[in-house]
Amino acid sequence: MEKLTVQEEEAMLSIWQLNGGFVKEILDNLKGEKPPYTTLASTIRNLERERYVKAVKYANAKRYEPVISEEEYKGRFMNN
Repeated sequence: MEKLTVQEEEAMLSIWQLNGGFVKEILDNLKGEKPPYTTLASTIRNLERERYVKAVKYANAKRYEPVISEEEYKGRFMNN
């Protein structure tokens, strides 16, 4: 597992706060300037590929849930 980019970290913070959600919910929960929907969706797909989140299918939509806890991530990467 590698360290997240700033954009990925912001998305993960939102996912951790919500304890998972759809892209629209995650976008609405982001603080400050919000990226375009498609940019956030791509970032979340990258997080899924890197195994930070898992997608749970609901009809034709995907809900993204964290695989790694915020504390576990901070424990691994905040010491460096």
